[in-house]
Parts: sequence; C-alpha cells; structure tokens
Amino acid sequence: MEINAMNPEDHIQHMLQVIIKQTQSIINDSRKQSFGLLEYFLGHILEYRDEQQYLTDDWHIRTPRWLGEYGNTPEEEELLSDIYRLQGYIAEKLKGG
Repeated sequence: MEINAMNPEDHIQHMLQVIIKQTQSIINDSRKQSFGLLEYFLGHILEYRDEQQYLTDDWHIRTPRWLGEYGNTPEEEELLSDIYRLQGYIAEKLKGG
C-alpha cells in the first residue's frame, strides 16, 4: 500500500512504527545515544500506539526533556524531527488544526 493512499489512522500507525524502530535502533547502539536513556520513551510510545491515544484529547507524545537539546546525536535529532512531524500530522488530520 502506498503511504499517500493510507487513511489518517493507518498513516499515524505507520509513522509510529517508524519512530518505534528508530528508538529501538538508538537504544541498541550506544554510539547513537547522547546522554539520556530512551527506554522510558519507548515504553510510552508503545502504549501510545497500542491504546490509540492519538484518538483522545490527551494525545501529546511525551518526549524526554533532554531530546532536542545541545549535544544530541544525528539519530536522536532525526527521531525528534519524526516525532514533531507526527504531532503536526495528528493536529492537522485528527484535531482540525
């Protein structure tokens, strides 16, 4: 299935799966990590996906405070960009802007 042909919920699930894989990849390779641990975030994002929290009023993804700060690895920066992209997509498609 082409990504552009997906309905919004399937697209969100796809984007979440990409974020989960990125997070697992960073956790599994210490060279991809800066100074924080992503295990807590991984647990949160799995729960967020499994319980479809993006369909509720409490849909914000809780990222670690240090993610996006000075000194993050390129992989962490890419992960944060994908999280922001997902949050923007949810706001646009499911929450009306």
